[in-house]
Amino acid sequence: MKRTAAALIACLLAVPLTACDAFKAPSSDQLTPMPGNVPTTPQYRTADDVVAALERGGIACDVLRRKAGGLDCGTAIDGAEVENQIQVLDPKKSSRNEVGDSIASWRSSGNTVVAAGNWFIRVLPNGSPDYSVKIAKAVDAVVLPPLYRLPAIPQKPRYKSVDALADALDKSVGCDRRKTESADQVLCATQAAKTRPCGRSGDGRDAHLMLHDSSAARNDYIRLLLSDDHVPYYIATAGNWTIQFCDTATGQEAARELGGVVVDHKANK
Repeated sequence: MKRTAAALIACLLAVPLTACDAFKAPSSDQLTPMPGNVPTTPQYRTADDVVAALERGGIACDVLRRKAGGLDCGTAIDGAEVENQIQVLDPKKSSRNEVGDSIASWRSSGNTVVAAGNWFIRVLPNGSPDYSVKIAKAVDAVVLPPLYRLPAIPQKPRYKSVDALADALDKSVGCDRRKTESADQVLCATQAAKTRPCGRSGDGRDAHLMLHDSSAARNDYIRLLLSDDHVPYYIATAGNWTIQFCDTATGQEAARELGGVVVDHKANK
């Protein structure tokens, strides 16, 4: 949508007598497709309908300003002022991939986007993805992180369980005092935690292990971590797993011994 508008504006501002009938909207193969994990529903007719959906999901959002095709509204999440910039596209006039192309232009500019159906939301402040996650849960949408460039990530090794990943980490840099967060997440303490404590909530567990359903899900998770201005962790990754470390040297050693690569929060953003 934005690319179409930009081309049209350029045409209208061209030198007088320059013909504009050569202008053509981008063909479908020129558009960035909608990511496959974005649900096709719910669809809404107006941005006010999205605001109503937010309220049904437990997030009251006061309208701040209105604009073509959408509006901006403000809410409070965890005591912080959060602004939701809502855009709704008419499915009768815009294809799903045209919506996806518009979303891609935001993501390419370093923005996190909440999306579903024929609409999307840019949640500000952008450097706190937890806000986007909560907004997405309230309206049955998904979070699409910025399209940060990632290093080449090896396809292997892969693990059948997060416990198997934890066992491999234990042989490398240690993985003691394991705490299961979910079926695919474990926290544990590496050898470095004994001398350089930096674990979550001061509990000494300095490694966060996670398995992912697909490479795309893994990459989205990594990019979401990179978008967080408050998470200076180093990420070791390969195959279907990621491990966050507080300590740089520990992350590098684990990545090397487990056959993965390190994604540096600062270098890759």
